[in-house]
Amino acid sequence: MSEPAAPTPEAPDAPPPGAPVVEVTGLHKAYRVSRQPHEILRGVSLTVRRGEFVAVMGPSGSGKSTLLHCLGGLETPDGGTVRIDGVDLYALSDGARSRFRRERLGFVFQFFNLLPNLTAAENVSLPFHLAQGSSWPSRLRPDGALQRRVAGLMSSLGLQGLQGHRPDEIAGGERQRVALARALVTDPALLLADEPTGTLDYHTGREVLELLLELGRTGERTILLVTHDVRTAAYAERVAIMRDGQILEEVWLGRRAVHDTAPLLERLAVHGL
Repeated sequence: MSEPAAPTPEAPDAPPPGAPVVEVTGLHKAYRVSRQPHEILRGVSLTVRRGEFVAVMGPSGSGKSTLLHCLGGLETPDGGTVRIDGVDLYALSDGARSRFRRERLGFVFQFFNLLPNLTAAENVSLPFHLAQGSSWPSRLRPDGALQRRVAGLMSSLGLQGLQGHRPDEIAGGERQRVALARALVTDPALLLADEPTGTLDYHTGREVLELLLELGRTGERTILLVTHDVRTAAYAERVAIMRDGQILEEVWLGRRAVHDTAPLLERLAVHGL
């Protein structure tokens, strides 16, 4: 059994507590792949407040991706509650939950998930069209306001001049920036990132993490990232350490100029990770 976590003093530059954007209580999820169900989440509870950048870190099979999928309305939990921006996600009908997911949640995936036949700008604008119920395909004719929003997002993420390029015509780091812009186009309450640097080289991955940091700090966006990588997790303000479907400890790192891994490695060692 892991020894109890020592209380972590609040950093002097800690932001004032905001309203909860994520409230997870007693979450359970099992996969019935055999006669005996395999429990992936075992009573997980987690709160993320507005403007926080939180990482959920754990080894493969710890349940972190399943947790993210439950938060995103992609997998229905077997028990517990998930509230996003005050809305009980699984009290909604399937249709209402899909609309909520399109309009209020942004997703960034490890493998980008860009549509290869669309340009970068069309990929970015796609969630807005889907949220508005636009028919497909209509060549995504954006109005002037959406064009300006897409151009502004792409410019702020260093994608000037790439609006007309398709995903196979741009580099991996640029594809992930396009995916970030796509996740932000509907101004979501919560940005969910699943191993967003997993397919990128070290330097490109750091650039993407710096962008996430900047988005959180300048735009007061709420970000929840899952990763197995301690260097990635160290960019977050708070890290929830997962193992065997449970959160063992939450480590407060604070907003730091240097994202050293030592404080997090110390706590991981306590839990044998």
